[in-house]
Amino acid sequence: MLISTVQKLKAIPSYLYRNYAAPKFYSIRDRMILSRNLELKNKYVGRRCFILGAGPSIADTDLSRLRQEHVFVVNEFEKNKQHRSLTPTFHIISESNYFNENGPEYWRNRFKEKNKYISADTTIITNLAAIPFIQKHDLFKEHRIYYTGTQGIFSNNLPFSIDLNHYVPNPKNSILMCMIAATWMGFNKIYLLGCEHSFLAQPLGKNKSLGFGHSYEDETSSLDNADNATLKKYIDAKELNFTYEMSIANILQLFKNYRLFYSKARRIHPDLQIFNATPNSFLDVFPMINFEDIMGL
Repeated sequence: MLISTVQKLKAIPSYLYRNYAAPKFYSIRDRMILSRNLELKNKYVGRRCFILGAGPSIADTDLSRLRQEHVFVVNEFEKNKQHRSLTPTFHIISESNYFNENGPEYWRNRFKEKNKYISADTTIITNLAAIPFIQKHDLFKEHRIYYTGTQGIFSNNLPFSIDLNHYVPNPKNSILMCMIAATWMGFNKIYLLGCEHSFLAQPLGKNKSLGFGHSYEDETSSLDNADNATLKKYIDAKELNFTYEMSIANILQLFKNYRLFYSKARRIHPDLQIFNATPNSFLDVFPMINFEDIMGL
């Protein structure tokens, strides 16, 4: 008991630095890059937008109906068979596997290929930690691109920013980063599609499922999950050893992030409303709504 208490006390200075001091310091250090995001602040006040996740339900949704809407997509959206019928307004890529030189090579290669598939009319938003990788591989020369800084966690105990000219907490996925960006831009109605969030419905890792259900099929869908050498090309080594308990903790933090973000965003923007239009979704932080009802508004 005493040893546990001492260990917790020793961890306090590190916790305060990572989640309070570091975001402030990094915001000052990288202010020249982050200040460009002021170009987007309140640019779409009073308008609505759609955030498309990668969940299977998107495959059954006629995305061409969103051609006249402001649409955010994430990560591997260009693999969706309908991607050519829709030119998204924003494409957000926040997961570090894409630009981590020590990460799985599949995702690094996918990041390099996005130049060919993401329309030059689509604005890209990614983490400023990706800048060295983007410059090294000469990526996105034809695109307008903005960078976000992430550091620390969403917490009940410490203040955090959701302004994109400062560092924001690590959102844990690109969907939440889309929400942060959309709020920053002034959208007051945000609709989620393809956000099943059924992560805990299947075990992940070695000799288990290799990923979550998506609206597309790719080479990761048919990997031999017993071939460890191959798996390392696609999955971070620590993820291969994830236990179900660790997955529960991970998803718990993600849902907490959603809740804390929405609570703060509503205090700053009282007219903000976020709805989940994903059929059979587990994401109940936001009110559910039928997609057909939205399109009739």
